[in-house]
Amino acid sequence: MLDKQKYSEYLVKKKSSDKLIEERLGLLDRFNAIIEQNGITNIEDIGDAEVVEFVRPWNVSGRRNFLHNIAKFLNDYAAFIKKENPTQKSLADFIESYFKKGFEAAAKSAAARRCAAILPAPAEYKVNPQYLGDMDNDQFVDAFKELQQFVIRCYDDIEHTPFAWGYPEYETTDGYYNRVMDILFAIGLYGTIEEGSIIVDGAKFFSSTLIKRHKKVELMISGFEQMGLCFEGFGKKAQIFRVFYPDNPHVTAVLCAYVSNINTTMAEWAWGMPMNSLSYRYMEDPATQQYHLVFHAEMDYASDELREIQAWLYAEAEKYGYRIDPKEPMGKGCILYKKGSKHFLLVKQGERQPGAGHFDRHETKIGTKVSFIHAFEYAPDKMRAFVNRFPHVFRLDDPGKCCNDNHPEKNPHQFADISEKSGKRCPFVMKFTFDGVTYKRCGLNNFFFEDITFDDVKAILEMFKIENKIGIIP
Repeated sequence: MLDKQKYSEYLVKKKSSDKLIEERLGLLDRFNAIIEQNGITNIEDIGDAEVVEFVRPWNVSGRRNFLHNIAKFLNDYAAFIKKENPTQKSLADFIESYFKKGFEAAAKSAAARRCAAILPAPAEYKVNPQYLGDMDNDQFVDAFKELQQFVIRCYDDIEHTPFAWGYPEYETTDGYYNRVMDILFAIGLYGTIEEGSIIVDGAKFFSSTLIKRHKKVELMISGFEQMGLCFEGFGKKAQIFRVFYPDNPHVTAVLCAYVSNINTTMAEWAWGMPMNSLSYRYMEDPATQQYHLVFHAEMDYASDELREIQAWLYAEAEKYGYRIDPKEPMGKGCILYKKGSKHFLLVKQGERQPGAGHFDRHETKIGTKVSFIHAFEYAPDKMRAFVNRFPHVFRLDDPGKCCNDNHPEKNPHQFADISEKSGKRCPFVMKFTFDGVTYKRCGLNNFFFEDITFDDVKAILEMFKIENKIGIIP
């Protein structure tokens, strides 16, 4: 059904590498087999069912990369049809339509998730006096509420017509869907307030990574204007342009006040969901907050159980001199308590997919990842009780081996710098001895404590303190 001979010649003509040709032709063979199994004899009859079967989960490592390669192959085959094989035009049209529907669904989902993450600010709260300027408290609270409502209106419209706002019609990562806040933040970061308007430095605005990552920014500006935010003199060559909000002139001042909280020395992806969701906690008077403002902002999104656990951890961390560092308040998606270069126990709301080396967000499940090596020696009796509590974490019935023990020539972690001198061994290998048996584990893919309770966290922290000699007098 698919023309392997002509496609192979097309790949050679494009000077594709032998490895890429082998991969693409292998995918073509597999797609052909699916088409045949489904009893399809006409090219026009290939549809969603065949592609769904093509991308069905396999027991493969690098699932994301696997799907990426399939998408690349299908789109390349569509390009081949247009250039070399017009008799299969209906298949090229189907492939383009299939992926466009997928890109549209991804954009709509991203907009909906970001909209849902905007938690309405309370009707009354005390604003940090340094942000008020010439506003009184009520004026600021009202303007901040209007800013939230403006962004919600934008997301509602984007969810209906994402391509009209310039959302990606191509495969990309989630960060590229953060268009609304990236552009608003850039307006605030590279602008100054003058008489109810923001005067934006055009050169800094367009050269910032917040803007450069996005295509069709002008469509976002058009969308903003339809929602009530006005632009005067906007253009890619503009030295300056003016931004104002006629319905409530204080909104622009509130936007600038909000972005003044952004730590621009951190990568944009590290600013976090609360910051990108207009959390009022960043505007609230710290004198009225029991904990660090980042703690409050993050915990507004947490389950009751995690909120209780983190309040306890906050007090425990302080007891041993660990604090939230304003320059690095988060680590691995968790509230980070630091003492110099040392970190306290990290606990987050999330679950781990089978075989994954990280936690994904989950509404209720709580987890942590802690390596225990020295505690087996420091406190063997306590460690035995601890192992009995979490036997699935330690698996002491299996001495184990690390990632590439069977194939030492292979790099098990593509991002790791494994030199010839190290023998290409896994750089995250960990060993511990217990009851005379030596165990070997990969530090990246082990020591996950999943779906834990408050009491579990207390037990884990007790052993964490022993492992790291916290509170122990030498």
